Amino acid sequence: MSRDTCFATQGELVKLAYDAFGVLPRKEASHDDIDDTQKKAIQKQLVRLAKEEGGLLSNFEQVIQTLSSILTAYLPSIQVMSAIGDPLDDLLEAYSRLVREEGTYLSKAETLRYFISIRAIPLLVVSLNQSLLKHRIADLTLEVPEDEFWYLPTVAEDGRLVMPLEKVMRWVYARCDLSQTQFHYPGKNPRSDNNTLQQNLYNAIKWTRGARLPALPALFRNFEESFAALAQIGREIPKELQASIFVALMIARVSSYLAREINEAYDHQYLADVCEQFREYALWIADDVDEFKAELVPVMQRQDSPESALYTWLNACSHYWDFFDGKLAAVADTVQLLMDARPGAPLRDDVLAALKSKYGLFAVCSLLDRIQRQSAFLPPRWFGELLHYGFDLKNNSATRLEQIDEYAAQVTTYGLDEQLCWLVPWLRGVYHYRKEEFEAAMSHFQAAFEHAKYRAGKNQYKLVNQYVEVAAKNDDRRGFNKGIEWAQYLGIKVRWLRDDEPTEEKLDYVYYMLKNARYDHQM
Repeated sequence: MSRDTCFATQGELVKLAYDAFGVLPRKEASHDDIDDTQKKAIQKQLVRLAKEEGGLLSNFEQVIQTLSSILTAYLPSIQVMSAIGDPLDDLLEAYSRLVREEGTYLSKAETLRYFISIRAIPLLVVSLNQSLLKHRIADLTLEVPEDEFWYLPTVAEDGRLVMPLEKVMRWVYARCDLSQTQFHYPGKNPRSDNNTLQQNLYNAIKWTRGARLPALPALFRNFEESFAALAQIGREIPKELQASIFVALMIARVSSYLAREINEAYDHQYLADVCEQFREYALWIADDVDEFKAELVPVMQRQDSPESALYTWLNACSHYWDFFDGKLAAVADTVQLLMDARPGAPLRDDVLAALKSKYGLFAVCSLLDRIQRQSAFLPPRWFGELLHYGFDLKNNSATRLEQIDEYAAQVTTYGLDEQLCWLVPWLRGVYHYRKEEFEAAMSHFQAAFEHAKYRAGKNQYKLVNQYVEVAAKNDDRRGFNKGIEWAQYLGIKVRWLRDDEPTEEKLDYVYYMLKNARYDHQM
Protein backbone atom coordinates (compact mmCIF):
# COMPACT_ATOMS: atom_id res chain seq x y z
CA MET A 1 0.00 0.00 0.00
CA SER A 2 1.35 3.40 -0.97
CA ARG A 3 2.04 5.87 1.84
CA ASP A 4 1.32 8.99 -0.21
CA THR A 5 -2.12 9.81 1.25
CA CYS A 6 -1.13 10.52 4.84
CA PHE A 7 0.47 12.92 7.27
CA ALA A 8 4.25 13.06 7.44
CA THR A 9 5.48 11.14 10.48
CA GLN A 10 6.33 13.05 13.63
CA GLY A 11 9.87 11.75 13.24
CA GLU A 12 10.12 13.36 9.81
CA LEU A 13 9.15 16.70 11.34
CA VAL A 14 11.82 16.38 14.03
CA LYS A 15 14.40 15.57 11.36
CA LEU A 16 13.20 18.68 9.50
CA ALA A 17 13.91 20.73 12.63
CA TYR A 18 17.46 19.35 12.83
CA ASP A 19 18.01 20.06 9.14
CA ALA A 20 16.57 23.58 9.46
CA PHE A 21 18.94 24.51 12.29
CA GLY A 22 21.79 22.83 10.43
CA VAL A 23 23.44 21.50 13.57
CA LEU A 24 24.58 18.08 12.36
CA PRO A 25 26.74 18.66 9.25
CA ARG A 26 30.13 19.53 10.72
CA LYS A 27 33.79 19.42 9.76
CA GLU A 28 35.12 21.63 12.49
CA ALA A 29 34.99 22.06 16.25
CA SER A 30 31.74 23.56 17.46
CA HIS A 31 30.10 24.97 20.56
CA ASP A 32 28.26 21.80 21.52
CA ASP A 33 31.25 19.40 21.68
CA ILE A 34 29.41 16.77 19.62
CA ASP A 35 32.01 14.73 17.78
CA ASP A 36 31.59 12.83 14.51
CA THR A 37 30.67 9.58 16.27
CA GLN A 38 27.90 11.26 18.24
CA LYS A 39 26.71 13.03 15.11
CA LYS A 40 26.36 9.71 13.28
CA ALA A 41 24.51 8.22 16.25
CA ILE A 42 22.03 11.13 16.24
CA GLN A 43 21.56 10.85 12.48
CA LYS A 44 20.87 7.12 12.80
CA GLN A 45 18.41 7.81 15.61
CA LEU A 46 16.60 10.39 13.45
CA VAL A 47 16.34 7.96 10.53
CA ARG A 48 14.92 5.26 12.80
CA LEU A 49 12.45 7.71 14.30
CA ALA A 50 11.32 8.89 10.86
CA LYS A 51 10.74 5.23 9.92
CA GLU A 52 9.19 4.64 13.37
CA GLU A 53 11.53 1.86 14.32
CA GLY A 54 12.55 1.15 17.91
CA GLY A 55 11.25 2.87 21.04
CA LEU A 56 9.10 5.64 19.57
CA LEU A 57 8.36 7.76 22.61
CA SER A 58 11.79 7.41 24.23
CA ASN A 59 13.60 8.15 20.94
CA PHE A 60 11.32 11.11 20.24
CA GLU A 61 11.92 12.66 23.65
CA GLN A 62 15.65 12.00 23.44
CA VAL A 63 16.20 13.66 20.03
CA ILE A 64 14.15 16.68 21.14
CA GLN A 65 16.27 17.00 24.28
CA THR A 66 19.46 16.58 22.26
CA LEU A 67 18.46 19.37 19.88
CA SER A 68 17.64 21.61 22.82
CA SER A 69 21.05 20.92 24.37
CA ILE A 70 22.86 21.63 21.10
CA LEU A 71 21.08 24.93 20.54
CA THR A 72 21.63 26.04 24.12
CA ALA A 73 25.37 25.92 23.45
CA TYR A 74 24.98 28.40 20.58
CA LEU A 75 22.63 30.94 22.15
CA PRO A 76 23.63 33.79 24.50
CA SER A 77 21.08 33.12 27.26
CA ILE A 78 18.50 30.64 28.51
CA GLN A 79 15.87 33.34 27.89
CA VAL A 80 16.55 33.29 24.16
CA MET A 81 16.66 29.47 24.11
CA SER A 82 13.29 29.30 25.87
CA ALA A 83 11.79 31.91 23.54
CA ILE A 84 12.80 29.76 20.56
CA GLY A 85 12.04 26.41 22.15
CA ASP A 86 8.51 27.13 23.35
CA PRO A 87 7.07 27.79 19.85
CA LEU A 88 8.81 24.65 18.54
CA ASP A 89 7.22 22.61 21.34
CA ASP A 90 3.83 24.18 20.52
CA LEU A 91 4.20 23.27 16.84
CA LEU A 92 5.10 19.65 17.62
CA GLU A 93 2.19 19.35 20.05
CA ALA A 94 -0.20 20.89 17.50
CA TYR A 95 0.98 18.43 14.85
CA SER A 96 0.57 15.47 17.20
CA ARG A 97 -2.96 16.68 18.07
CA LEU A 98 -3.77 17.07 14.37
CA VAL A 99 -2.65 13.51 13.60
CA ARG A 100 -4.57 12.24 16.62
CA GLU A 101 -7.80 14.11 15.92
CA GLU A 102 -8.05 14.79 12.18
CA GLY A 103 -7.84 12.21 9.42
CA THR A 104 -6.60 13.06 5.96
CA TYR A 105 -7.64 12.25 2.42
CA LEU A 106 -4.86 14.39 0.88
CA SER A 107 -1.41 13.52 -0.39
CA LYS A 108 1.47 13.93 2.05
CA ALA A 109 2.52 17.17 0.31
CA GLU A 110 -1.01 18.62 0.41
CA THR A 111 -1.53 17.47 3.99
CA LEU A 112 1.65 19.31 5.00
CA ARG A 113 0.45 22.37 3.10
CA TYR A 114 -2.81 22.11 5.07
CA PHE A 115 -0.84 22.03 8.31
CA ILE A 116 1.25 25.04 7.32
CA SER A 117 -1.62 27.25 6.15
CA ILE A 118 -4.42 26.24 8.50
CA ARG A 119 -2.55 25.32 11.68
CA ALA A 120 1.14 26.23 11.78
CA ILE A 121 1.10 29.89 10.68
CA PRO A 122 -1.73 30.96 13.05
CA LEU A 123 -0.17 29.00 15.91
CA LEU A 124 3.34 30.27 15.25
CA VAL A 125 2.28 33.92 15.24
CA VAL A 126 0.47 33.53 18.56
CA SER A 127 3.13 31.32 20.15
CA LEU A 128 6.00 33.62 19.17
CA ASN A 129 4.25 36.62 20.69
CA GLN A 130 3.45 34.66 23.84
CA SER A 131 7.03 33.47 24.12
CA LEU A 132 8.64 36.88 23.48
CA LEU A 133 6.45 38.40 26.19
CA LYS A 134 6.74 35.60 28.70
CA HIS A 135 10.54 35.49 28.55
CA ARG A 136 10.81 39.29 28.33
CA ILE A 137 13.12 39.22 25.32
CA ALA A 138 12.65 42.98 24.88
CA ASP A 139 14.59 43.46 28.14
CA LEU A 140 17.68 41.95 26.50
CA THR A 141 17.78 44.84 23.98
CA LEU A 142 18.95 42.56 21.20
CA GLU A 143 19.64 44.34 17.92
CA VAL A 144 17.99 43.10 14.73
CA PRO A 145 17.65 44.48 11.18
CA GLU A 146 15.29 47.45 10.86
CA ASP A 147 12.91 45.65 8.49
CA GLU A 148 10.07 44.35 10.70
CA PHE A 149 9.95 41.04 8.83
CA TRP A 150 13.67 40.59 8.22
CA TYR A 151 13.35 36.89 9.08
CA LEU A 152 11.07 36.23 6.08
CA PRO A 153 12.34 35.80 2.51
CA THR A 154 11.52 38.38 -0.15
CA VAL A 155 9.81 36.67 -3.08
CA ALA A 156 9.76 38.44 -6.44
CA GLU A 157 7.00 37.81 -8.99
CA ASP A 158 9.48 36.03 -11.28
CA GLY A 159 10.45 33.67 -8.45
CA ARG A 160 13.72 35.25 -7.43
CA LEU A 161 14.35 34.99 -3.70
CA VAL A 162 16.25 37.09 -1.21
CA MET A 163 16.77 34.78 1.73
CA PRO A 164 16.80 35.95 5.37
CA LEU A 165 20.42 34.80 5.79
CA GLU A 166 21.51 37.19 3.03
CA LYS A 167 19.49 40.00 4.64
CA VAL A 168 21.08 39.44 8.04
CA MET A 169 24.62 39.15 6.70
CA ARG A 170 24.26 42.40 4.75
CA TRP A 171 22.77 44.05 7.85
CA VAL A 172 25.80 42.91 9.86
CA TYR A 173 28.19 44.52 7.39
CA ALA A 174 26.19 47.77 7.37
CA ARG A 175 25.86 47.78 11.17
CA CYS A 176 29.61 47.32 11.58
CA ASP A 177 30.26 49.90 8.83
CA LEU A 178 32.42 47.49 6.86
CA SER A 179 32.38 45.92 3.42
CA GLN A 180 31.91 42.17 3.20
CA THR A 181 35.57 41.81 2.29
CA GLN A 182 36.87 43.93 5.18
CA PHE A 183 34.52 42.22 7.65
CA HIS A 184 35.64 38.67 6.89
CA TYR A 185 39.21 39.50 5.85
CA PRO A 186 40.23 42.66 7.71
CA GLY A 187 43.17 44.43 6.09
CA LYS A 188 43.02 42.37 2.91
CA ASN A 189 45.35 43.75 0.24
CA PRO A 190 47.41 42.40 -2.68
CA ARG A 191 50.22 41.40 -0.29
CA SER A 192 48.13 39.77 2.47
CA ASP A 193 48.11 35.98 2.77
CA ASN A 194 45.75 34.42 5.30
CA ASN A 195 44.17 31.20 4.05
CA THR A 196 41.64 30.98 6.89
CA LEU A 197 40.26 34.49 6.38
CA GLN A 198 40.32 34.10 2.59
CA GLN A 199 38.27 30.91 2.89
CA ASN A 200 35.86 32.65 5.28
CA LEU A 201 35.38 35.46 2.77
CA TYR A 202 34.87 32.98 -0.08
CA ASN A 203 32.25 31.08 1.94
CA ALA A 204 30.46 34.26 2.99
CA ILE A 205 30.19 35.37 -0.64
CA LYS A 206 28.61 32.02 -1.54
CA TRP A 207 26.18 32.24 1.36
CA THR A 208 24.99 35.75 0.51
CA ARG A 209 24.49 34.70 -3.10
CA GLY A 210 22.28 31.87 -1.89
CA ALA A 211 24.33 29.14 -3.55
CA ARG A 212 24.01 27.00 -0.45
CA LEU A 213 23.26 27.23 3.24
CA PRO A 214 26.07 26.81 5.76
CA ALA A 215 25.91 24.38 8.64
CA LEU A 216 25.38 26.24 11.90
CA PRO A 217 28.85 25.36 13.29
CA ALA A 218 30.48 26.63 10.07
CA LEU A 219 28.38 29.82 10.07
CA PHE A 220 29.19 30.66 13.68
CA ARG A 221 32.87 29.79 13.33
CA ASN A 222 33.18 32.08 10.31
CA PHE A 223 31.76 35.07 12.18
CA GLU A 224 33.69 34.31 15.37
CA GLU A 225 36.96 34.26 13.43
CA SER A 226 35.94 37.46 11.65
CA PHE A 227 35.21 39.17 14.97
CA ALA A 228 38.59 38.02 16.33
CA ALA A 229 40.41 39.25 13.23
CA LEU A 230 38.68 42.63 13.50
CA ALA A 231 39.68 42.90 17.16
CA GLN A 232 43.33 42.30 16.22
CA ILE A 233 43.35 45.43 14.03
CA GLY A 234 41.52 47.54 16.62
CA ARG A 235 37.99 47.25 15.20
CA GLU A 236 36.52 45.25 18.09
CA ILE A 237 32.78 44.62 17.79
CA PRO A 238 30.95 44.98 21.16
CA LYS A 239 30.04 41.65 22.76
CA GLU A 240 26.40 42.71 23.05
CA LEU A 241 26.22 43.33 19.31
CA GLN A 242 27.99 40.03 18.62
CA ALA A 243 25.35 38.20 20.69
CA SER A 244 22.58 39.91 18.71
CA ILE A 245 24.25 38.96 15.44
CA PHE A 246 24.53 35.30 16.37
CA VAL A 247 20.85 35.12 17.38
CA ALA A 248 19.83 36.79 14.11
CA LEU A 249 22.07 34.45 12.10
CA MET A 250 20.54 31.35 13.69
CA ILE A 251 16.97 32.53 13.10
CA ALA A 252 17.83 33.52 9.52
CA ARG A 253 19.44 30.13 8.88
CA VAL A 254 16.28 28.32 10.00
CA SER A 255 13.96 30.59 8.04
CA SER A 256 16.11 30.37 4.90
CA TYR A 257 16.12 26.57 5.03
CA LEU A 258 12.35 26.33 5.48
CA ALA A 259 11.76 28.88 2.71
CA ARG A 260 13.94 26.87 0.34
CA GLU A 261 12.13 23.64 1.23
CA ILE A 262 8.69 25.21 0.68
CA ASN A 263 9.83 26.73 -2.62
CA GLU A 264 11.16 23.40 -3.87
CA ALA A 265 8.24 21.29 -2.63
CA TYR A 266 5.56 23.64 -4.00
CA ASP A 267 6.48 26.85 -5.85
CA HIS A 268 7.43 30.46 -5.23
CA GLN A 269 3.77 31.57 -5.35
CA TYR A 270 2.94 29.39 -2.35
CA LEU A 271 6.05 30.58 -0.53
CA ALA A 272 4.96 34.17 -1.14
CA ASP A 273 1.49 33.30 0.16
CA VAL A 274 2.94 31.76 3.35
CA CYS A 275 5.01 34.90 3.98
CA GLU A 276 2.07 37.21 3.31
CA GLN A 277 -0.16 35.16 5.62
CA PHE A 278 2.43 35.38 8.40
CA ARG A 279 2.81 39.14 7.93
CA GLU A 280 -0.96 39.73 8.02
CA TYR A 281 -1.44 37.62 11.15
CA ALA A 282 1.50 39.35 12.85
CA LEU A 283 0.03 42.78 12.10
CA TRP A 284 -3.43 41.72 13.29
CA ILE A 285 -2.15 40.47 16.64
CA ALA A 286 -0.09 43.61 17.28
CA ASP A 287 -3.11 45.38 18.80
CA ASP A 288 -3.58 42.57 21.33
CA VAL A 289 0.09 42.65 22.32
CA ASP A 290 0.08 46.44 22.63
CA GLU A 291 -3.05 46.25 24.80
CA PHE A 292 -1.34 43.80 27.14
CA LYS A 293 1.79 45.92 27.43
CA ALA A 294 -0.18 49.11 28.09
CA GLU A 295 -2.20 47.48 30.87
CA LEU A 296 0.93 46.09 32.54
CA VAL A 297 2.99 49.29 32.63
CA PRO A 298 1.41 50.76 35.81
CA VAL A 299 1.20 47.33 37.43
CA MET A 300 4.91 46.63 36.94
CA GLN A 301 5.85 50.08 38.22
CA ARG A 302 4.28 49.21 41.58
CA GLN A 303 6.44 46.10 42.13
CA ASP A 304 9.03 46.49 44.88
CA SER A 305 11.34 43.57 44.09
CA PRO A 306 12.62 41.60 41.07
CA GLU A 307 10.95 38.45 42.44
CA SER A 308 7.61 40.20 42.76
CA ALA A 309 7.97 41.73 39.30
CA LEU A 310 8.72 38.35 37.72
CA TYR A 311 5.80 36.64 39.46
CA THR A 312 3.42 39.43 38.50
CA TRP A 313 4.60 39.41 34.89
CA LEU A 314 4.29 35.63 34.44
CA ASN A 315 0.90 35.60 36.15
CA ALA A 316 -0.33 38.43 33.92
CA CYS A 317 0.93 36.64 30.80
CA SER A 318 -0.92 33.48 31.75
CA HIS A 319 -4.18 35.29 32.45
CA TYR A 320 -3.98 37.46 29.34
CA TRP A 321 -3.46 34.57 26.93
CA ASP A 322 -6.32 32.67 28.57
CA PHE A 323 -8.44 35.76 27.89
CA PHE A 324 -7.10 35.84 24.33
CA ASP A 325 -8.04 32.17 23.77
CA GLY A 326 -11.51 32.98 25.09
CA LYS A 327 -11.86 35.69 22.44
CA LEU A 328 -10.90 33.22 19.70
CA ALA A 329 -13.47 30.71 20.94
CA ALA A 330 -16.21 33.35 21.24
CA VAL A 331 -15.60 34.62 17.71
CA ALA A 332 -15.63 31.08 16.30
CA ASP A 333 -18.98 30.35 18.00
CA THR A 334 -20.51 33.65 16.90
CA VAL A 335 -19.37 33.33 13.28
CA GLN A 336 -20.65 29.76 13.13
CA LEU A 337 -24.10 30.87 14.36
CA LEU A 338 -24.18 33.68 11.79
CA MET A 339 -23.15 31.34 8.97
CA ASP A 340 -25.75 28.75 10.01
CA ALA A 341 -28.44 31.46 10.00
CA ARG A 342 -27.58 32.53 6.45
CA PRO A 343 -25.92 29.58 4.67
CA GLY A 344 -23.72 30.66 1.79
CA ALA A 345 -24.19 34.37 2.44
CA PRO A 346 -21.15 36.53 3.30
CA LEU A 347 -21.09 38.30 6.64
CA ARG A 348 -22.30 41.90 6.39
CA ASP A 349 -19.73 44.68 6.71
CA ASP A 350 -21.44 46.17 9.75
CA VAL A 351 -21.45 42.77 11.47
CA LEU A 352 -17.74 42.31 10.75
CA ALA A 353 -16.98 45.80 12.04
CA ALA A 354 -18.86 45.08 15.26
CA LEU A 355 -17.01 41.78 15.75
CA LYS A 356 -13.62 43.41 15.15
CA SER A 357 -14.45 46.20 17.58
CA LYS A 358 -15.44 43.72 20.29
CA TYR A 359 -12.89 40.95 19.81
CA GLY A 360 -10.01 42.54 17.88
CA LEU A 361 -8.58 42.13 14.39
CA PHE A 362 -6.69 38.88 14.99
CA ALA A 363 -9.60 36.90 16.42
CA VAL A 364 -11.93 37.87 13.55
CA CYS A 365 -9.63 38.20 10.55
CA SER A 366 -7.57 35.06 11.20
CA LEU A 367 -10.72 32.96 11.56
CA LEU A 368 -12.25 34.26 8.32
CA ASP A 369 -8.93 33.77 6.55
CA ARG A 370 -8.71 30.13 7.67
CA ILE A 371 -12.32 29.47 6.64
CA GLN A 372 -11.52 30.80 3.18
CA ARG A 373 -8.32 28.74 2.97
CA GLN A 374 -10.14 25.56 3.97
CA SER A 375 -11.92 25.58 0.60
CA ALA A 376 -8.63 24.60 -1.08
CA PHE A 377 -8.60 21.26 0.76
CA LEU A 378 -11.92 19.67 -0.19
CA PRO A 379 -12.23 15.86 -0.08
CA PRO A 380 -12.37 13.79 -3.29
CA ARG A 381 -15.82 12.94 -4.64
CA TRP A 382 -17.66 10.16 -2.77
CA PHE A 383 -15.14 10.13 0.08
CA GLY A 384 -17.61 11.43 2.67
CA GLU A 385 -20.40 9.13 1.55
CA LEU A 386 -18.23 6.00 1.55
CA LEU A 387 -16.65 6.91 4.88
CA HIS A 388 -20.07 7.20 6.54
CA TYR A 389 -21.35 4.06 4.83
CA GLY A 390 -18.29 2.16 6.04
CA PHE A 391 -19.01 3.16 9.63
CA ASP A 392 -22.63 2.16 9.23
CA LEU A 393 -21.44 -1.30 8.22
CA LYS A 394 -18.97 -1.46 11.11
CA ASN A 395 -21.56 -0.47 13.68
CA ASN A 396 -24.15 -2.96 12.44
CA SER A 397 -23.76 -6.38 14.06
CA ALA A 398 -25.77 -7.92 11.20
CA THR A 399 -23.24 -6.90 8.52
CA ARG A 400 -22.27 -9.84 6.28
CA LEU A 401 -18.98 -10.56 4.54
CA GLU A 402 -20.66 -10.13 1.15
CA GLN A 403 -21.60 -6.57 2.11
CA ILE A 404 -18.01 -5.83 3.10
CA ASP A 405 -16.80 -7.26 -0.22
CA GLU A 406 -19.28 -5.05 -2.07
CA TYR A 407 -18.13 -2.04 -0.06
CA ALA A 408 -14.47 -2.78 -0.86
CA ALA A 409 -15.37 -2.97 -4.56
CA GLN A 410 -17.10 0.42 -4.34
CA VAL A 411 -14.05 1.95 -2.69
CA THR A 412 -11.91 0.66 -5.57
CA THR A 413 -14.40 1.79 -8.23
CA TYR A 414 -14.32 5.36 -6.96
CA GLY A 415 -10.53 5.41 -6.67
CA LEU A 416 -10.46 5.71 -2.88
CA ASP A 417 -8.38 2.64 -2.03
CA GLU A 418 -5.62 4.71 -0.48
CA GLN A 419 -7.87 7.16 1.35
CA LEU A 420 -9.92 4.35 2.96
CA CYS A 421 -7.28 1.61 3.06
CA TRP A 422 -7.63 1.41 6.85
CA LEU A 423 -11.43 1.09 6.94
CA VAL A 424 -11.91 -2.00 4.75
CA PRO A 425 -9.66 -4.32 6.83
CA TRP A 426 -11.18 -2.85 10.00
CA LEU A 427 -14.62 -3.98 8.81
CA ARG A 428 -13.32 -7.50 8.20
CA GLY A 429 -11.60 -7.56 11.59
CA VAL A 430 -14.78 -6.47 13.38
CA TYR A 431 -16.81 -9.10 11.48
CA HIS A 432 -14.54 -11.92 12.68
CA TYR A 433 -14.34 -10.45 16.20
CA ARG A 434 -18.12 -10.64 16.58
CA LYS A 435 -17.97 -14.30 15.61
CA GLU A 436 -15.19 -14.87 18.18
CA GLU A 437 -12.84 -15.76 15.32
CA PHE A 438 -9.98 -13.86 16.92
CA GLU A 439 -7.20 -15.57 14.99
CA ALA A 440 -8.87 -14.68 11.68
CA ALA A 441 -9.51 -11.14 12.92
CA MET A 442 -5.87 -10.49 13.84
CA SER A 443 -4.40 -10.03 10.34
CA HIS A 444 -7.20 -7.61 9.42
CA PHE A 445 -6.75 -5.55 12.59
CA GLN A 446 -3.00 -5.55 11.96
CA ALA A 447 -3.52 -4.13 8.46
CA ALA A 448 -6.10 -1.60 9.66
CA PHE A 449 -3.81 -0.47 12.50
CA GLU A 450 -0.80 0.06 10.21
CA HIS A 451 -2.78 1.85 7.48
CA ALA A 452 -4.66 4.07 9.95
CA LYS A 453 -1.46 5.66 11.26
CA TYR A 454 -1.28 9.25 9.99
CA ARG A 455 -4.58 8.80 8.16
CA ALA A 456 -7.53 8.00 10.41
CA GLY A 457 -7.44 10.80 12.98
CA LYS A 458 -9.79 10.40 15.94
CA ASN A 459 -10.99 7.04 14.63
CA GLN A 460 -7.68 5.61 15.81
CA TYR A 461 -8.93 5.62 19.41
CA LYS A 462 -11.30 2.70 18.88
CA LEU A 463 -9.10 0.99 16.32
CA VAL A 464 -5.96 1.02 18.48
CA ASN A 465 -7.91 -0.23 21.48
CA GLN A 466 -9.41 -3.04 19.44
CA TYR A 467 -6.04 -3.90 17.93
CA VAL A 468 -4.30 -4.29 21.32
CA GLU A 469 -7.28 -6.28 22.60
CA VAL A 470 -7.23 -8.72 19.67
CA ALA A 471 -3.46 -9.01 19.97
CA ALA A 472 -3.90 -10.02 23.63
CA LYS A 473 -6.59 -12.54 22.70
CA ASN A 474 -4.13 -14.07 20.21
CA ASP A 475 -1.28 -14.18 22.74
CA ASP A 476 0.58 -11.76 20.46
CA ARG A 477 2.58 -9.82 23.02
CA ARG A 478 4.68 -8.16 20.33
CA GLY A 479 1.61 -6.79 18.57
CA PHE A 480 0.14 -5.76 21.92
CA ASN A 481 3.30 -3.84 22.86
CA LYS A 482 3.39 -2.24 19.42
CA GLY A 483 -0.14 -0.94 19.82
CA ILE A 484 0.55 0.35 23.34
CA GLU A 485 3.70 2.10 22.16
CA TRP A 486 1.87 3.82 19.31
CA ALA A 487 -0.91 4.89 21.67
CA GLN A 488 1.63 6.37 24.09
CA TYR A 489 3.48 8.08 21.25
CA LEU A 490 0.37 9.76 19.90
CA GLY A 491 -1.39 10.35 23.22
CA ILE A 492 -4.24 7.84 22.71
CA LYS A 493 -5.71 6.40 25.90
CA VAL A 494 -5.92 2.58 26.11
CA ARG A 495 -8.51 0.74 28.20
CA TRP A 496 -7.31 -0.28 31.67
CA LEU A 497 -4.11 1.74 31.19
CA ARG A 498 -5.41 5.27 30.58
CA ASP A 499 -2.94 7.75 32.14
CA ASP A 500 -1.05 5.21 34.26
CA GLU A 501 2.66 4.63 33.82
CA PRO A 502 3.14 1.67 31.41
CA THR A 503 5.21 -0.40 33.83
CA GLU A 504 5.71 -4.08 33.08
CA GLU A 505 3.39 -4.99 35.95
CA LYS A 506 0.68 -2.62 34.73
CA LEU A 507 0.96 -3.85 31.14
CA ASP A 508 0.66 -7.46 32.34
CA TYR A 509 -2.59 -6.47 34.06
CA VAL A 510 -3.90 -4.69 30.92
CA TYR A 511 -2.91 -7.68 28.80
CA TYR A 512 -4.78 -10.06 31.10
CA MET A 513 -7.93 -7.90 31.21
CA LEU A 514 -8.08 -7.43 27.44
CA LYS A 515 -7.40 -11.10 26.81
CA ASN A 516 -10.49 -12.08 28.79
CA ALA A 517 -12.88 -9.14 28.30
CA ARG A 518 -15.34 -8.63 25.43
CA TYR A 519 -16.32 -5.29 23.92
CA ASP A 520 -18.78 -6.24 21.17
CA HIS A 521 -20.97 -3.27 22.11
CA GLN A 522 -18.12 -0.88 21.34
CA MET A 523 -17.24 -2.23 17.92
